[in-house]
Amino acid sequence: MEVLRMLLDFGLDYKFLLGLGIGFSYSIFKLLRNSSSSKSDLDEQHNVIFSDADSNYKLVLVIRTDLKMGKGKVAAQCSHAAVAAYKLATKHPQILREWDDCGQAKITLKVDSEVALLELAKHAKAIGLLSNVVRDAGRTQIASGSRTVCGIGPGPEELIDQVTGHLKLF
Repeated sequence: MEVLRMLLDFGLDYKFLLGLGIGFSYSIFKLLRNSSSSKSDLDEQHNVIFSDADSNYKLVLVIRTDLKMGKGKVAAQCSHAAVAAYKLATKHPQILREWDDCGQAKITLKVDSEVALLELAKHAKAIGLLSNVVRDAGRTQIASGSRTVCGIGPGPEELIDQVTGHLKLF
């Protein structure tokens, strides 16, 4: 109560302090609620595979070479795929923790066609890996809607290698 009086004397509005208290309480509630979700709930809800504690986790970015994108364009498209992969992984905190603990490894690989890119994305999802395909907006080098990069993971290295182990480095 003494702290409240000091803050009010300092010139802070009681409505501001009330809002601050409600916001803080809500944040704590959300943190506690999210941390109580069990791994098995996430596994069943999202059909995502986890591996054992000794696994290395990585994110693979598969780039289409047939589009002949410039270096900057490739970098931008890979960035889009990496951000999308991170957003997907936030729904699976254990995957995010494991990937973070492994140094957030990112590998760039290449394919020579859209068909190959889409087949990889399909295979990744079929075995329970996170996967996303980036479509370009068409403002610079390539046609709008072109599929440029597939992000696979983050996920267990041994599973990702089942999908991408045959590909060459970009």
